[in-house]
Amino acid sequence: MNYKHFLMIFFLLLSLKPNVAAQNKVQSFLDRAVQFEKAGNYAAAAAVYLQLLEIAPQSAAVYNNLGVNYFELKKYDEAVSALKEALALDPNYEKAYFNLGTVYRQLKLTPETVSALQKAVEINPRYAPARARLCDVYLASGQNEEAVGCYQKLLSIAPPDAQSNSNYGVALLRGKRFNEAVKIFERNAENFPPNAENLNNLGVALLELRRRKEAIQALTGALEIEPDNESMRYNLAIAQLAAKNKTAALEQYSFLKKTNAGLAQRLFETIYKGKIFVIKTQ
Repeated sequence: MNYKHFLMIFFLLLSLKPNVAAQNKVQSFLDRAVQFEKAGNYAAAAAVYLQLLEIAPQSAAVYNNLGVNYFELKKYDEAVSALKEALALDPNYEKAYFNLGTVYRQLKLTPETVSALQKAVEINPRYAPARARLCDVYLASGQNEEAVGCYQKLLSIAPPDAQSNSNYGVALLRGKRFNEAVKIFERNAENFPPNAENLNNLGVALLELRRRKEAIQALTGALEIEPDNESMRYNLAIAQLAAKNKTAALEQYSFLKKTNAGLAQRLFETIYKGKIFVIKTQ
């Protein structure tokens, strides 16, 4: 987890009574914690935040940052506990909800992940990192309609990026909204550097629309970027078969036979569909 995305606790100083010595002590702790985090010494940083809690036990920000460091240490139960403490102190702390959702996602607790991230964007509808993560969770868990709506909102509040655009297109593709998916993938190809995954998805969407020549062109482009990608070779072979070019499809089969026997067999059976017979028993 990149800690620069999480709210640091400089405002903690404002919560203390006017006491120069106390403020200097807190600043010293903060400086040490940040240095430890930058060095990747999350155990030491966590220890500093625990010391800070003795000075400021009501600081939601300290508990938040403690939770982040526990996450980095793979102490997920402790991370959840610290972040829940932060939210008990500040129920509108959207970054703590985002961090909690991140921990739950690591624990593969999808409903809890969705709930935490939904709360984060409910508190701050323009909190793009939380919305992006929520969209990705929807997509990964097969909630395609929710993912489509989520990506639409995300792209309306944040500058478009290649990955979010691509994921939006995948959600449309899975929902069989092929024309819309093609537009998204084509826009990605125009506005961002060449990307094999995007071109592969474009090819699949074009093939669904029976735009076979364009599909072959897109899939060929994907393989020029990632020539060893077996799934993309399989997809290209399927597009070549749809264009009635069995010879070209067999070239992909010859490659796959050396690298992925299972996928090669699947392609072989597709190429010779209707010509493979099974002995019938009496």
